[in-house]
Amino acid sequence: MQISKDQTIAGHPALTVRAFLRRYRFFDLDLAAAIEELHIDESEARNFLLAMESLGLIETSKEHSPAYEPTYSITIKGNALANASAAKPIRRATAHLALDLFMTRLARLNASREYVYRVESAVLFGSMLADADRLGDVNIAIELEPKVTDKAKLEEWCNARRKLAVRRGTHFNNTMDWISWPRMEVFRVLRARSRALSLHEWDQITRIPDVHYRILLGDRQRIASAILTGQCIDPPTATRSVGTEAASA
Repeated sequence: MQISKDQTIAGHPALTVRAFLRRYRFFDLDLAAAIEELHIDESEARNFLLAMESLGLIETSKEHSPAYEPTYSITIKGNALANASAAKPIRRATAHLALDLFMTRLARLNASREYVYRVESAVLFGSMLADADRLGDVNIAIELEPKVTDKAKLEEWCNARRKLAVRRGTHFNNTMDWISWPRMEVFRVLRARSRALSLHEWDQITRIPDVHYRILLGDRQRIASAILTGQCIDPPTATRSVGTEAASA
């Protein structure tokens, strides 16, 4: 998905709405969240949420009780907007270079003992699987798995990564940023500020109907069982990237 810097969505700048949705990828959002994040009053926040719901970007959470203010979860369409690019279209050669560099970083990250999570699966989808020379961006969904299974050790490791991030100058705007940091830092390392890459959480691609995808890393049968309505597109042998081979090794 592409957006422009001068575009508005639900009465607000598209880039602001994109940032709002990105912040709530892992959590339900509500009226208080809209007020705090968008710096608007209660009436404006209600109108904003109603507009977002009517656009199909958010939906009322299944756990919502009529006795309380509604909470919302981000839809597939909303996740697409959260990952939308405001950059100009790129050439296929640029996309291939970005993908190869991504795969190199992925292999290094999985081999590192530094990070809490490793990438279990990674699939390519979107415009790069088409034949066009001009592409929107390189869409990749990644499945993260913690490197330890013991809950106490996992939380201890997560807290250590958060504290290290603070010492290195990372600013957490709220509790959600703090909680999600061990996962988000993996996304940051893999993206490396590349304007060509758009990285997605694993659950996003599992909810896209009839999606075409190419496996970059992971077990084929396991991935197929997760992306039930998807179709795996194998790459031509001659164009298999060096980065892909390194990550699969």
